[in-house]
Amino acid sequence: MAAFSWPDYAVLGGYGLTVLCVGLWAGRRERDTQDYFLGGRRQHWLVACLSLLATEISALTFVTVPGLSFAGNCYYLQYFVGSFLARLAIAAFLLPAFYAGGVTTVYEYLGQRFGPWTRTAATLLFFVSRLIGSGYRLLACCLALSVVTGWPLESVIVATLLVVLGYTTFGGIKAVMFTDVLQALLVVGGPVVVAVFLVRQLGAGPGELWVTAAQAGKLRVFDFSLNPQSDKVFYPAAINAFFVTFAALGTDQALMQRLLTCPDLRRSRRSLLVQAVVAFPVVCLFLGTGVLLYLYYRQHADPSLPAVSDKVFPHFVVTVLPAGLKGLLIAGLLAASMGSLDSALQSLSTSAVVDLVRPTRLLRSDRAELRAARLFVVLFGLLLLGASIGFARSQRLEGLILQAFEMSSLVFGPMLGIFLLAVFTRHRGRDRANVLAMLSSAAALVVLRESQRHYEVSFVAWPWYVVIGTAWTYLLACLFRTRRAEDDFAHLPS
Repeated sequence: MAAFSWPDYAVLGGYGLTVLCVGLWAGRRERDTQDYFLGGRRQHWLVACLSLLATEISALTFVTVPGLSFAGNCYYLQYFVGSFLARLAIAAFLLPAFYAGGVTTVYEYLGQRFGPWTRTAATLLFFVSRLIGSGYRLLACCLALSVVTGWPLESVIVATLLVVLGYTTFGGIKAVMFTDVLQALLVVGGPVVVAVFLVRQLGAGPGELWVTAAQAGKLRVFDFSLNPQSDKVFYPAAINAFFVTFAALGTDQALMQRLLTCPDLRRSRRSLLVQAVVAFPVVCLFLGTGVLLYLYYRQHADPSLPAVSDKVFPHFVVTVLPAGLKGLLIAGLLAASMGSLDSALQSLSTSAVVDLVRPTRLLRSDRAELRAARLFVVLFGLLLLGASIGFARSQRLEGLILQAFEMSSLVFGPMLGIFLLAVFTRHRGRDRANVLAMLSSAAALVVLRESQRHYEVSFVAWPWYVVIGTAWTYLLACLFRTRRAEDDFAHLPS
């Protein structure tokens, strides 16, 4: 295995120093919680767009999406269809409701619509889903770094998280967003460099490579069969992506918080829709990198090639790329990880203060809330550390991105069902009954998943979990009528 050289360390060191300086500069004037949580609601829509892109890409995309096309084909692109449509729906329905309510977190809206029980339950479900998803993202990054450095996986997890905690605790949402802009450029630029390098190494033109990849079945995208037990068929993939993206962007504070930093609804919508367009070529880039890796290793056999597809890209970076480029790609991997982890920690802290602590009025000043927010960043960092190490010890290290989607689907359905109830009905849903609907839906999905795993049967593929959970929650909550005293929501869109 080729070792790191001084150009690689120079690139990594330069990246780390730049991120630190940007984070300190951006967060140097945190006067109050409005600044710390939402950047004073005066952030440029393009900054929000790039920050959202960096958060969504994450280390999971950077490492595992090339692994999916390397081991299989481009079926993952089917998920983008539903994801794009979900962004249109969020721009049309959820963003207007959130801006009309003037909320800091999306769970405040549920409190306005239904009451404190629904708000608290959704907040706790967000904690669970975000810790699970970010735990897998942290593991994906550190798994690759462990392959590169040869260091123990758990030590890499600890070291990576400590770096992210540093600037996130100090700088708040502005530090997160401005470092995300830098990270988004690096995350996209790294694979572009690798793709160009691979094409030159393969010694063939793009047209010839396209034909070769197509003949090998690597460019296949759509599978329109009607097999409900497969997670690679178009219909469940697209439908799952629609619901998961609707939930992840619309009901997950980590992603929606960027859009709420824009001054008004018009600019927030622009940020989301531009990001939806930009996301397509980015996904194609990562899938194309995996296809090129397949063609490269078919031409250059490597007996030491890892059996786990998620390790193939990091293995290539370490063993093939020249000095300097190797450091650039590892910096890109770190950027992908940090761009999602800092967002997770900041949003978890925001929701903890705004949705759980503030309603109790235990903290009597804004300064006290700001101190509490920073403490919560550290607390959630420790919980995230435990989640990631726990996933690492489970030994299920293949296809981490699909594992993350599967686990998140157990929670996203119940959350999305309640948000849809809030937006699309006026007089349905009862505060405590909503909690019953959400928790029973999540419990039913867990039972379904564990039963299928225990008996080694597959009645329904995991992409349908979020659909089932959304329908269960929405229909059950619809059976209850909102109390008459809660019927007046003049501040909400009709």
